[in-house]
Amino acid sequence: MMLQKQQQLGLAKGQPHRARVGSSLVVRAEPPSNPRVTSGRTFSDDGKPIAPSSTPLNTSQQQGPAPGQPLYADAAQPKKKEDNMSPEMKKRLREEYVGLGGTPNKLLGARRRHIVFAATVEDREEAPSTSALQGSGSSSEAVQKKGRSKFVIDENEIMKSLPEHRFFTFGSMALMGATLAEAMYQADGLGDWAGVGASVFMAYILSDLGTGIYHWGVDNYGDGNTPVFGRQIAAFQGHHQKPWTIVQREFCNNLYQVFKPASVPAAFFLAISPFMSPAFNAFTSSFLFLVCMSQQFHAWSHMKRSELPGVVLALQEAGILVSRKMHGAHHRAPFEGNYCIVSGLWNPVLDDTRFFRKLEDFFFATTKVEPRCWYPPDADWAEEGSA
Repeated sequence: MMLQKQQQLGLAKGQPHRARVGSSLVVRAEPPSNPRVTSGRTFSDDGKPIAPSSTPLNTSQQQGPAPGQPLYADAAQPKKKEDNMSPEMKKRLREEYVGLGGTPNKLLGARRRHIVFAATVEDREEAPSTSALQGSGSSSEAVQKKGRSKFVIDENEIMKSLPEHRFFTFGSMALMGATLAEAMYQADGLGDWAGVGASVFMAYILSDLGTGIYHWGVDNYGDGNTPVFGRQIAAFQGHHQKPWTIVQREFCNNLYQVFKPASVPAAFFLAISPFMSPAFNAFTSSFLFLVCMSQQFHAWSHMKRSELPGVVLALQEAGILVSRKMHGAHHRAPFEGNYCIVSGLWNPVLDDTRFFRKLEDFFFATTKVEPRCWYPPDADWAEEGSA
C-alpha cells in the first residue's frame, strides 16, 4: 500500500521524497546506505557487524598544531624568548632586590593595603628598571629602581573644620602665644628686647630651613605605614597627585594636622618658660608657630592671585612668604628641589649647593635606602592631568 502510494507520487526508492504542503516544499532525504558506527563497532544496514580495518587512523590530521608551532606550514616560526640580561646584572639583582635572594630593602615592606587619613591605597611595584637621570641641580644620579609607593587621596575625606580641629589649632596657638607673652613680660631693658627680636628673626630663618629638611624627608622616605610620621608621609605623597585639594580645606582642617602634634612641645616650653630667658622663650614659641603655619603658607602658594588676601599676596611678592612661582617649581617631576615652604629663602641655597643630593648619597651609603626622587614618578603618583 505504501509502495503504491510512493509510485503514485512518482518517487522511486532511494530518491528524496517531495510533497507539497500549501505553497511550501518539504524535502526529506533517505538515510545513506553506508555503514554506521556505534560505540566503537561498525555495522552494515542489515545489522551485521563488520570487522574493523587494520589500517590505523591518522590522528595527526584531526589534531591541531602542537603548542608553540605555527598554524600554517609557511608561517614564521615563533622565536624563543631571549634572556638579554647580563650575568653582572643578574648578580646585582640577587644582591639588591627582594625576592631574588638578596638583602631586603628596608624601604620595601610586605604587599598590603594601608588605610591612612590622607591616603587610601599603597601599592608596591618591585619590577626592576633603569633610570638614566644624570647631571646636577634638578637632575639625579642613575640608579636601579627598586619600587615606588603610590598614594591616592581619599575622595570621601572631610574638608570642613570640625570642633576637634578648632580645639587643637587654637589651643596650640594659645600655648605658643602664652610662651611668647612670657618672653615679653620677662624682657627688661633694651638688651632683652633686642634678644627677643633677634630670636624671632632667627626662628623665621631657621623655620624655613627646618620645613625644607622635613619636607624632603617625608617626600623621599617611608610610607603610609611608617610609625609616627606615616600619616604626614601619605598626605605629602597624595598632595603630589592632587595638589589642588589643599586649597579646598578650611583653615583649621588644614592646620590641625600639624598643630595637634605640636601641642605637646608647646605645653612643655610654656611650663618651663618662667625658668628660661626671654630670648629662649621667644625663639621656641616663634619657631613652633611658624613651622605649624607653614602648612597654611603652603596652601596659599597653591591659590590663585584672585583668591588670596591682599596682605598675603603682598608678603608673597615681597619674598617674606613662599611664592606661588617658587613652590610651583617643586611640583615638577621628580620633585627633588624647592622643599622649603615658609619663605623659600633657603631653596636656591640648598638646591645650588646640591645639599639634598649629598644628604641622599650619605643615607644611601649608610642604610642602602634610596630616595623616591631618584626615579621618575609613576603615572599613578604624578599629578593627575599633568601628562
